[in-house]
Amino acid sequence: MKGLVFCLLAVLLLVSCKGKSDTSAPLAALQSPNAAENYGDQFWNDQLQRKTELWSKALNFCQQPDHKFLINCQPVLAAAAPRVPFSATMPSNGPGSWPPTSEER
Repeated sequence: MKGLVFCLLAVLLLVSCKGKSDTSAPLAALQSPNAAENYGDQFWNDQLQRKTELWSKALNFCQQPDHKFLINCQPVLAAAAPRVPFSATMPSNGPGSWPPTSEER
């Protein structure tokens, strides 16, 4: 009976530990002078979309003036940049458009 209780406690401990993510590695990578291959655009866009605590910490770190130009902060700042939708319509080819028409030359 004691063995069964021990096994159940061990399983519960493993499951509870697995649910927690280690945020120290991505945050430490932000300070590294070398580009972090596993914490790039896709990783930080995912964190932004999920609105994780890790995302908040990373953005807070990277927005500090001394950290803005760190290589691994670039994907964080790019993900945080406002998205400007592309226009579905093309601009007209009226006067002043490029290239000039033969009449305008």
